[in-house]
Amino acid sequence: MLYIAAGILLFSALIFLISKFNRTGLEEKIAAGKPIYFLFHAVNDSQEYEFGLLATLFPSNNRCALYFIHPITSFDDPDDSLDLLKSGAKSSVKSAITDLIDTKPNYTISISSSQWIRIVDLLGGLDVYTDNKTVRSSSEYNREPGVYTMSGQDVYDYTSKIDKKETLDYLERISRQESVVLTLYEALSQKKEFLTTPLLIFAHSLIESDLSKEDFVSLIKFVNSRRIQFGISELPGEPMNDPKTKKLYLKTDIARARIAFRKFSKDMNSDVFTDAEFARTEVLNGTEVAGLAKDVRGILSDKRIKVLAADNAWKKDFLKLW
Repeated sequence: MLYIAAGILLFSALIFLISKFNRTGLEEKIAAGKPIYFLFHAVNDSQEYEFGLLATLFPSNNRCALYFIHPITSFDDPDDSLDLLKSGAKSSVKSAITDLIDTKPNYTISISSSQWIRIVDLLGGLDVYTDNKTVRSSSEYNREPGVYTMSGQDVYDYTSKIDKKETLDYLERISRQESVVLTLYEALSQKKEFLTTPLLIFAHSLIESDLSKEDFVSLIKFVNSRRIQFGISELPGEPMNDPKTKKLYLKTDIARARIAFRKFSKDMNSDVFTDAEFARTEVLNGTEVAGLAKDVRGILSDKRIKVLAADNAWKKDFLKLW
């Protein structure tokens, strides 16, 4: 009887060791339960920076913090805004993010516009929702509000279009990009039976990353094996104009951004965290007090209410009631 018990114990230990040695590097990190940092770069085929995304996965509570980076962000000089740096933007973002989180991101993934289009088409398109405020037509696509299955080219056109190059236009566009990233997660969840290992390995070949194909497969299987709760925020920046070119850029102070990021991460790990943002809204300043809408935006942001736009009602031709 003693020999049988010892044999069972030895067999169990052997199975445990085999499963441990068969784990990928990412699976080891997931098992450790500590935050895992993924840095995404979205660029067009000319290497112009479209947006950045720091995704912090909290595997112990199935949550993920999405921290978006505007393409007009500058960490130093207005001449060094990400959209002007082209191929140098990735290293600039990675350096800034390393300062932000006090460590290097665990994994970095870069996706070009043509790669993104192929990935969306591989999934059979994305079911994108738009309303009267978020719908955008272009020279190629005449869109109506509602839910439509968009091809890869359609999705890219929708997320890259910008009417003007002003602060509110950039805020509105990154909001569309945020929505499409969440839509991608829903598509992965809904089509998980279709996402075989060979297909995922092929998808991995479409991106540039230090994430191995085994880790990539493990990542997709992990997020599809449970329901992930997301929180969304953006790297803060002060809108400014280049004194020489008058070009708009966002001046980011990493020291201040670090405080905001730590608070965001703390909120994500809070026991009272529910479903990321409580709401999304628009703030229009109905008074003649300059800057009031932006102040309100900051207050609502602390309460996890995302403000899509903040502007002065008088500039928007709203009827003055008093």
